[in-house]
Amino acid sequence: MALKIYPVGENFDAEKPVSEKMIATDNLVVVHFYLKAGQKIPLHSSTSEVFVTVLKGKGKFYYGSEDQFEVLGEEESLYYQPEEPHGFEAEEDMIVQAVITPNPHKKMQL
Repeated sequence: MALKIYPVGENFDAEKPVSEKMIATDNLVVVHFYLKAGQKIPLHSSTSEVFVTVLKGKGKFYYGSEDQFEVLGEEESLYYQPEEPHGFEAEEDMIVQAVITPNPHKKMQL
């Protein structure tokens, strides 16, 4: 059975980033993150592979440390290997889709 993941709405919060789990299976999880300009997902690592795509806006995507980053805009993506420290910060209001595999079965605290 196919499952369509619909385009995102405007699920922003002025105080902190918002995450919305779109789908979760034993093999993967797809999460949408909503960040206002200046909000940040701090550096963290996971045992999973992580593939992020900017759906709206622009931001810095950190890898290894906050001294190393790529600036990504709409429709641009970045891949993180397991255990690679990563995080991101919105330069503009930004929506990011993260595909995480395998599903780590735990929610990150924002």
